[in-house]
Amino acid sequence: MSKLAAKILTKSGIPPTVEFVTKPKTLPELLNVQRLNAYKMKVMPTHWFDKGFDDCYYEVHRVKYKRYLGEPTHGKAWGILTWKGKQVNDQPRKIQGGLKFNWKPYESPHAQGIYYDAEKAPLVERRRSNMLKAYSDAKKQEA
Repeated sequence: MSKLAAKILTKSGIPPTVEFVTKPKTLPELLNVQRLNAYKMKVMPTHWFDKGFDDCYYEVHRVKYKRYLGEPTHGKAWGILTWKGKQVNDQPRKIQGGLKFNWKPYESPHAQGIYYDAEKAPLVERRRSNMLKAYSDAKKQEA
């Protein structure tokens, strides 16, 4: 490690770039990081994932940023809601809760290796409940 890097790490703890990458993001912050790829990006609030809604997400179609302290951390976004695999609206609508909730990019359950078969459904449900239990246990240990 270089002297400059060691000085930065020991002087102020965690560098601002590492802190920004690891902290939960609001919708405008998440879309600003992916500014060039924000159009048609699929996003979901983290609390939907925590509750087990796997096939629910917004497909972002338009973003309007507001600058706050020089950074575009505030703004509005419009998108099409897909709920449990079915498209709810045809035209983009304003995405509610952009600043209120933490957001993450949507990953398909199939991309994560979870497939819905009638024969494998009990295994998938058991795996999901184990994942949710492990997540809630980790949250309890943090608090």
